[in-house]
Amino acid sequence: FAPDGTIYFTERDGNLWQIDDSGSLKLMAKFPTSGMYEGGLLGLALDPEFEKNNFLYLYQTYAELLTHQNKVLRFTISDGHLTDELVLIDEIPGALWHDGGRIHFGPDNMLYVTTGDATNAGLSQDVSSLAGKILRINNDETIPDDNPFENSPVFSYGHRNPQGFAWNVDNVMVASEHGPSGENLKGFAHDEINIIK
Repeated sequence: FAPDGTIYFTERDGNLWQIDDSGSLKLMAKFPTSGMYEGGLLGLALDPEFEKNNFLYLYQTYAELLTHQNKVLRFTISDGHLTDELVLIDEIPGALWHDGGRIHFGPDNMLYVTTGDATNAGLSQDVSSLAGKILRINNDETIPDDNPFENSPVFSYGHRNPQGFAWNVDNVMVASEHGPSGENLKGFAHDEINIIK
């Protein structure tokens, strides 16, 4: 929701939509996506200073040769159109499942990004990989000086497939995480709610 009441939302198949305060629906842009199961045009965020800069951010899955990748893009909304594309972070590992894809600005005005482990659990424990993480960057693609790992966007690691996340009134970050499910686990999903430190 923008400050003027305009609503922006994505569809996994690559569509970015706008609904104005009269209820009128407009297709703003269509992005190529990999057509995969859990990937596509996923997260969307508006800049904390949206009224001044009109910055909109997206998390997009795309096909790269035989693999899937994800990236975070920043656009300026100008006269109802997207302009000034800037890739903030790219080559986030993707896969048919465990693709992550949620983005939010935190109380510190930093952009947080969830990434799945791309079905490779070992990547989530590797701080040199962007898979299986919660990332934290500035809105101009630079890395905050107080991130836990020097010159790295990694804020939290060891994740399987974090999805929803938010901060409580004490600015404590809480994230939901998809766990394994299926016949071998008799239907129990083993989902988690985690406090992120």
